[in-house]
Amino acid sequence: MDPIAIVHIITDPTRYKILKLLMERHYCVRAVSKKLGISEPAVSQQMNLLKKAGVITGSKMGYHMHYLVNTDLVTDTIRQFTESFSTQQENGKEALECSCEYECGKKQ
Repeated sequence: MDPIAIVHIITDPTRYKILKLLMERHYCVRAVSKKLGISEPAVSQQMNLLKKAGVITGSKMGYHMHYLVNTDLVTDTIRQFTESFSTQQENGKEALECSCEYECGKKQ
């Protein structure tokens, strides 16, 4: 999945709170619901989006599905995202002299 799409998914306030919980330990939907004070269907809906994006994975434990964060995907996405900003910033330093064709008189 595209890093920008993943960043969009993980920066939603509710999903971010869910991920913070799941980074501490694995939880089932009911536990996340109780910890965050959100209905189980709402948590389930958010977890499904995270699961489809590959940000979390589920593992059956007894009667319940417990979820874990795919830390490799999240770390790699953040790395790609920050690298693209670093590259743009370095390229931008060289182009600061006159990057706008209109202001530099190249176009009228």
